[in-house]
Amino acid sequence: MQKRALKVAVISDVHLGTYGCHAEELNTYLKSIDPEVLIINGDFIDIWQLSKFYFPDSHWRVIQRVIKMMMNGTKVYYLTGNHDEMLRKFSGFRLDNFYLEDKLILEINGQKMWFFHGDVFDVTMKHSKWLAKIGE
Repeated sequence: MQKRALKVAVISDVHLGTYGCHAEELNTYLKSIDPEVLIINGDFIDIWQLSKFYFPDSHWRVIQRVIKMMMNGTKVYYLTGNHDEMLRKFSGFRLDNFYLEDKLILEINGQKMWFFHGDVFDVTMKHSKWLAKIGE
């Protein structure tokens, strides 16, 4: 299959580890592209739901696909979201082509682009996390 070359691809709110996740469709999409940069804009794995022990093979295949992309030269920026806020204490971590950040500014075609997960604007998440978890 011919892969489509891209400068930047952005995925967000995948929520691997949940029943509503469309892992197979995402894996098919990721197989079809060859981005220079992949931005995972938060909530890739739903850490809030990990205690439910639901993580089928299709979800693992998405993780394997992203790792393969990194090994083939794609820079992967993981931006923390509300379902993985515990990762924020590791912001700034880098391993080869993997970067963990809270926000990202990239220059694309001479313009600066700012990427971050939308929970920074969610008053409920900032002040009443317990209330947000009840709504899940």
